[in-house]
Amino acid sequence: MPRMYGPVENRVYVSNLPWNIAWQELKDHMKTVGDVVYADLFTEAGRSRGCALVSFRSPEDAQRAVMELHDTDLGGRKIIVREDRVDQSTPSKECRVYVGNLSWQATWRDLKDHCRAVGEVRRADVAGDLDGNPKGYGIVEFASPEEAQAAVEQLTGTDLLGREIFVREDREDNKSSAASRGASSYGGYGYNEQGPYTKVFVGNLPYSVTWQQLKDEMRQVGEVQHVELFTENAEPHGRSKGCAVVEFATFGAAKRAVQYLHDTMLQGRYMYVREYYEGARREGWDAGRQFPKFRVKATEAQ
Repeated sequence: MPRMYGPVENRVYVSNLPWNIAWQELKDHMKTVGDVVYADLFTEAGRSRGCALVSFRSPEDAQRAVMELHDTDLGGRKIIVREDRVDQSTPSKECRVYVGNLSWQATWRDLKDHCRAVGEVRRADVAGDLDGNPKGYGIVEFASPEEAQAAVEQLTGTDLLGREIFVREDREDNKSSAASRGASSYGGYGYNEQGPYTKVFVGNLPYSVTWQQLKDEMRQVGEVQHVELFTENAEPHGRSKGCAVVEFATFGAAKRAVQYLHDTMLQGRYMYVREYYEGARREGWDAGRQFPKFRVKATEAQ
């Protein structure tokens, strides 16, 4: 895992890189849109995993990279460029606030941008149900308890997309907050529901994807120990249901899969990646019955 330099707003995550690409080649490609501070590849045993973090001098340059360099050619491959959504620090509960009365149209980015008026925002969540429908509230993490308190005092009653929001301190710990309130954001930040985990659920897979292809894709973020594709009638050679469970060697690798591989493309479909826990079997996740409405490439949908 590369070290993360600079504010998260200045960083982008780049994937689908050729295995033989060097950090200097990546940096040269990225600096066509702005001043690059560093480019660092994910590696395993000295070999590239095909993804990297790139830090720019300013948030504006990072945003231009997402807008202009996504789906451009580098070394014969169309690279994926998206904003980096991960911060290494883990603020305490005192750094978090609960934001209610959100507009149904509000995204985690809208919420984050609004809250940045009072301090440095580390994470922003907009809660949604298992079908991806917004619930009208969110969780925001600031860099310090003082900034969180400022948000409570200054942002309550302010307008966000036509609604007056209310802001209060977050009263639940990390472990219970998402489970009890359904706080997940399908593309923003999420809270781990069951503590450390090593398995992830992967949905919206092409029916033609094999376990080996999925394993190779997941190895970008860490050592994969096991891949289980769900099939009709649970038969070993049955038709794929388009979902799977992937087990990593470490919690860190599983967490990176959720953070970096969610909403990335595999054979024309945007994968859905979330933490997997044993209770998921009772909720229908392992049968692929409940996950948000997904996007596919326009050419496939036509």
